[in-house]
Amino acid sequence: MAVLDFDDHYIIYVAVIMCVLCCCQGIMQSFGSFVQGVDRCVEATCSSCCDLPECCGQQDASMCALLLRRVLLLFCFAQPPLLYSVRFLSQSEHLKLHNEVWLLQLERSGVQLESALGNMTLPEPLPSVQLGVLEIDYMLLAVAFGLTNSCNVLFFTTWSNTLNGATPWDCAMSESKAWFNYELSYYVQVLFMNWMLLALACRGQTVQQVYFAGITMALVVWFFLAASRFTHDTSLEHYCATVAFTVLLLTMLPLWESMSSTCPVSLAAAAMLLANTCALVLGHYTAFGQASAAYICLLRFAVTVLCGVFNMVVLALDDGLCARGVVAL
Repeated sequence: MAVLDFDDHYIIYVAVIMCVLCCCQGIMQSFGSFVQGVDRCVEATCSSCCDLPECCGQQDASMCALLLRRVLLLFCFAQPPLLYSVRFLSQSEHLKLHNEVWLLQLERSGVQLESALGNMTLPEPLPSVQLGVLEIDYMLLAVAFGLTNSCNVLFFTTWSNTLNGATPWDCAMSESKAWFNYELSYYVQVLFMNWMLLALACRGQTVQQVYFAGITMALVVWFFLAASRFTHDTSLEHYCATVAFTVLLLTMLPLWESMSSTCPVSLAAAAMLLANTCALVLGHYTAFGQASAAYICLLRFAVTVLCGVFNMVVLALDDGLCARGVVAL
């Protein structure tokens, strides 16, 4: 049985990556705005004898809205250290925590068969397939997804300097290099989200099934992400969307059968994957090139925050019962 654990030395690698990302100008500006917003709120609260309307009233509503956006950005950016903090606190509480993902791994080996033809014996090597168990620490999947979140937030802070509340989400977006970097990083984030949730939802399935299913679902979602900037005026565009919906349905139907499990964590991961996929597909497809960039970004960050909270809950739970149930199979 192969085991992939989140060892302590991985923390050093994650810390180095986070330090490099933190030195970027966009992240430093977001953190500075967050600190200034907190300072203004504290000052307004203290000056009004702990009365918050001065901070969150009509006069400073824009400042509090900006503060809320900065909090969401910092939450998404700081996913790796937050996940490790939850993991550390959970281990100290439960002493021994089981957050493993059990997948089957195909192992090919050659079998020598001899066939006799008269006095001549011919070796005929035929391949045989054996199944091995691959145990993956869910922390590895969650941290990998968290790092994609951090990179996406980094590119978003650089691109968002050119945005305003009325910026349309249309074909003109492709003219910006900062937007291209943000969009590309979000495509990678969607791929890692699929792999993470599929691995947890499809316990007991093969690695190859999870790998290729994640790529197939990501390709379909990427199509709708790109199509959101167009108006869908021609019949060909509607035909392409119909084909994409069909491929997505054909991919998820057999996966849903594989996701059927008595483990509540696996069922929650399947529901999370279904909800996120439907939200991204329908939210982007109904944009028709007329939605605002604020709407698209809010939709994407809502999915990111939900996944981040879900990962923290999974790492905080004692999942030993689910792990033992898979081993018993």
